[in-house]
Amino acid sequence: MGCGNGQMIAFLQRMLPQLNKHIAFEIYGFDVLDSHVQINNYFEKTFELLIHEFPSIDWKKRVVQITSKQEWPFPEGFFNYVVSNQVMEHVFDHNFTFQQIRCVLKEDGVAIHLFPLKSYIYEGHLLLPFVHWISNEDLLKGYIKICSRLGLGRFRQHLAMGGTSNLNEFSIIHADYMIYETNYLSLREVYELAKRNRMRCSFRYTEEFYRNKIRQIFKQPFLHKYSINRHPFWERMLFAVLIRLSSITLILEKNNTYKHYNAE
Repeated sequence: MGCGNGQMIAFLQRMLPQLNKHIAFEIYGFDVLDSHVQINNYFEKTFELLIHEFPSIDWKKRVVQITSKQEWPFPEGFFNYVVSNQVMEHVFDHNFTFQQIRCVLKEDGVAIHLFPLKSYIYEGHLLLPFVHWISNEDLLKGYIKICSRLGLGRFRQHLAMGGTSNLNEFSIIHADYMIYETNYLSLREVYELAKRNRMRCSFRYTEEFYRNKIRQIFKQPFLHKYSINRHPFWERMLFAVLIRLSSITLILEKNNTYKHYNAE
């Protein structure tokens, strides 16, 4: 979901067979035409990458583009897993997206999504604290301008890359980015969306995500297997801190044991 430049598909296609030699994988992907997050003609580079690395696979059938309002072009109950990386904060109709996730998952399918909630403090696109909490256009533009004058955020980087030196113009452009291209969810909204679309909801691998990020910083190998012995109380306490820092892992499961039990 939101396959972008194809790097994640390529990574999964390369690594999953190495980690699970007894399982055959088929990996698909899609992204939307009506988003301004990606550069122009980015999907051509997606195909170039995938065809170059895995020429034996017909990627024209595996990877597609649609609009954000279209139903996903896959059969109902087709996938074991749906995965996304830093996509949910750019989705504007989350209920429709959750509906589509449930539709394409098999009955015991799982969706895994890595993304930041609205509660995190340091916004990762503009590199400014609290900027995604501001909805008023004038206030948002003024806040970006003040932070930029203090040397915070992306203005210096923007200048180094040959961008506009007009701070007012920079602030307007990036205020529009926050308003039109991001849509952060609160924790409560995630729970409500999952329940409305009849999927179990948890964040059970968030701690492991941060462990692997720390291991990456210190150039240690990643943990490929996570513990199944969980401690819900301490995990929840730690989660309350981690949601302020960066991304979380949302786990959605399309399974309802009560339905099966009741049928018996």
